[in-house]
Amino acid sequence: MKRILSLLFLLSSMYALSAGHWTNRRIEANQSPKNDIHSICFDKKGDLWVGTWYGIYKYENSKWLEKGNENIYVETLFIDNRDTKWAGLWGGGVYKCEDNQNWVNVKEASPTNSVNVISADRKGHIWVGDWGGGAVNLEGKGEINVNNKTGGAALYNGEKWITYKADKVKLGDNSVLSMTTDTKGRMWFGTYHGVSVLENNQWTLYNKQNSLLPDNDIYSLTSDSKGNVWIGTCDGLAKVTDSKWTIYKKENCGLVSNLILSLATDAKGNVWIGTNKGVSLFNGSKWITYNVDNGSLIDDRVQTITANKNKVYLGTSKGVSVFEE
Repeated sequence: MKRILSLLFLLSSMYALSAGHWTNRRIEANQSPKNDIHSICFDKKGDLWVGTWYGIYKYENSKWLEKGNENIYVETLFIDNRDTKWAGLWGGGVYKCEDNQNWVNVKEASPTNSVNVISADRKGHIWVGDWGGGAVNLEGKGEINVNNKTGGAALYNGEKWITYKADKVKLGDNSVLSMTTDTKGRMWFGTYHGVSVLENNQWTLYNKQNSLLPDNDIYSLTSDSKGNVWIGTCDGLAKVTDSKWTIYKKENCGLVSNLILSLATDAKGNVWIGTNKGVSLFNGSKWITYNVDNGSLIDDRVQTITANKNKVYLGTSKGVSVFEE
């Protein structure tokens, strides 16, 4: 009887965790680089914007509208608290749009002309995570020679741009792949050589050598309302609570893959972990995985995740999958 009750409890918990339904959206019905989604944002009106391998698109009145030039590789898209749109291009630098029509190049924001991530801190200041060297030429001419230019993290404080580099501060390296801000106002930067934290103008670097970090390649970061910071690496997931580290791998939990590409938390505090084999949902005690095999996702490579109200939007290499409770 105890086993039956335990089984029923487990099944009811999993059902409660997985309650909801999925829909899939594509910008084009056929295979297209427009469906390769790298960023998902929402403006003040609640309209959906995406950055793709082929440009920026807005979902309005059940239609996808082109916003800006096509045939550009948009690595990251961010909408700030003033509703200004920021786009980071691979081989094209940083652009911003304040009127929903015209994009202006912000040359001082990207030393290498290639951008991995754009975000903001709790003061609303814009941060740009740049590439550390070399850039892809979208005209098919190979790599752009950036000579001695290096990237790093660039901050726009409303008056000027300030660039932080690994030879000046404790930044893992000059390729900043991911960023987040936590409940204490600290900024976290993921690189190829660990994760760096900026607090009160002081930098701290965590890597495999001085912490429990499972790997130094940090592809994704997010924070939750409880003060936890979640670190997605290419070999597992880490949760940092003050000075306590908790490590999750597929070998010791319900994580579908150790290659973490994207992270987000939803309105209920659940953590969504995007991988190359689908997305795992963790509510603090239970795990469940959604993928192509169980009919949930349009593609298993989950490159970006954004929660908005009671929905979670997952950007894949073949379109957007939407989970609604």
